[in-house]
Amino acid sequence: MQPGDAASISEQLPRRRRRLGLALVGLGVLALAAQAWLEWLLPYDLAALEAMRRLSGLPTLAPAQLVWAWALLCAVLLWGLARARAASLLETQGLAVLCGLALGSAHGAAGGPAASSAVLLLVGVASLGWHALREGGLTLLAATAVAVAAWDAALSNFPTLWLAAGVLGLMFLWIDRMHIRANDRRLFSALAERDALITRLDQRGEQLTALQGARTRLLASISHDLRQPLQAVRLFAEALQARNEPGDAQAEQRRTDLLRQQMRAADDAVAMLDQFSEFSAIEQGALQSHPQWVDVRDVLDGVAASLQATHPREQLSLTVHGQRQWLHTDRTQLARLVQNLAGNAVRYSLGARPGERARVVLAVRPHSRSGGEHPAGLAIDIVDNGRGIPADKVEAIFEPYVQLEAGSAGASRGGRGLGLAIVRGLVAQLGFQLAPVRSRVGHGTRFRVLVPAELRRTATAQTEADGGPDTVPSEDPARLDGWLLALLDDEAGPRAALQAALEGVGATLVSAATLGQLQAALDAEPRFPDALVFDLDLGAGQPDGLAAVAALRQAWELNLPAVIVTGRIAAMGTVPLPPRCTVLAKPVPLVTLVATLRRLAPGEAA
Repeated sequence: MQPGDAASISEQLPRRRRRLGLALVGLGVLALAAQAWLEWLLPYDLAALEAMRRLSGLPTLAPAQLVWAWALLCAVLLWGLARARAASLLETQGLAVLCGLALGSAHGAAGGPAASSAVLLLVGVASLGWHALREGGLTLLAATAVAVAAWDAALSNFPTLWLAAGVLGLMFLWIDRMHIRANDRRLFSALAERDALITRLDQRGEQLTALQGARTRLLASISHDLRQPLQAVRLFAEALQARNEPGDAQAEQRRTDLLRQQMRAADDAVAMLDQFSEFSAIEQGALQSHPQWVDVRDVLDGVAASLQATHPREQLSLTVHGQRQWLHTDRTQLARLVQNLAGNAVRYSLGARPGERARVVLAVRPHSRSGGEHPAGLAIDIVDNGRGIPADKVEAIFEPYVQLEAGSAGASRGGRGLGLAIVRGLVAQLGFQLAPVRSRVGHGTRFRVLVPAELRRTATAQTEADGGPDTVPSEDPARLDGWLLALLDDEAGPRAALQAALEGVGATLVSAATLGQLQAALDAEPRFPDALVFDLDLGAGQPDGLAAVAALRQAWELNLPAVIVTGRIAAMGTVPLPPRCTVLAKPVPLVTLVATLRRLAPGEAA
């Protein structure tokens, strides 16, 4: 059986029951005619025969002639009713009435009231299941009952079949309504549910087939796509190493351009890996949030700075609008949400308008859905002047592995169609809402994320909660001059690179490969560190970074701020974080790490 059979069965079942029932009545008529002719079971009613002779004006009419003429008439009418079209209501009802009247005349034609009662019982049983008006079963039963009662009244001295005909007719009607039709409804309902299930399974099968095809193509391209940016990183590094021009302005500009291209290639590779890991965590429901009070403007500034650093201002203009707005949410996931939207805007704006800079605006502002005087929440907008999204693609872009065609040769290829799917997952995770996308082909696109009022705190309330008005720090916010940091990483290469980067912004580092070595080195320092920077995975047999943070806090009885770095993106949403601790994904941009340390430990440095 195929989907759609439930509707077909509901149409065909009463018709088949009608044909089967009429065939059963035909056999019954044949049997009554034979027994009346041969008087096998019931004696022929001679009084009825005499009455029929008088009515017909044939005094020599024989019982055999009468009964076989009646049987032939019934057979013709039954055949006609069986062949009648259900769509032709007049034809069906007319033949049902004629059949009923002919069958009900068994009293006079087939030998008396016993034959009439047998015919009525036979018609009642045979009509069950096709009493619907278009099938004619109820009409056939009613006409037979009326004819039986009429012939009994005309030919009997003491007519009694009118009562039996009425009772039997009502009984068969009740059986059809309360049992046959009720069972049919349950059957058709079960078949409809089965058809719906089969349809859904077919749709899911098609979706899974399409998804499997997309993933197969994705896996086939991962090796090539990852090798490209990583190879570019190596080539740019070798180019910088090989260049020995004098240190004039042109050479410095060339080195700056090469470094910017190297950073962009590295960011493409890292973003690709991050998207694979994050989407996997979202699909598996393993992503967890760690809410804290977050300055949305600070997040937008950080995202804009990281994107602008890898693109010359002659090609890309990134601006941020809006005052400080505070949300109680997961900072890392909010930053990733904005990063994906902004990165997507940059990717499809570069080169979209020849001779014109790509422009991307990140903005946060109060937003009220009702248009009232007091804003209900916040709106985070990412607007670009790119090539826009066709109207028939607006819904599809949020599906995994869906990418629009590259806008230009200058557009970055980072990601594999997972960025906006991750955005949709993060929006649901954080309790936000995506507003309808506004886009015009050739003019640009606006993405808007709506934040409910219950997650928002005004800047004034946040200032009071922080203990006073905001003050602009006198030191450079991009440096850590005077800071003492404890660095713990079991791998020498990444530890040395991170130490060099932090020392480059003015911090003093105490680093080690194990917790014991770090404690011994810190014991020689005259003061406690201002913050801890620990890797999450510290090697086999060693506590992880979170356990190391807890051990040092307990030993010193100080709630030191801590930053945990990890390459396991899926672990970022699953590990429970203690107070004044956050997790950053490797590789961590230096500007992000510095900003995170300053946020966790304001005014801690000596």
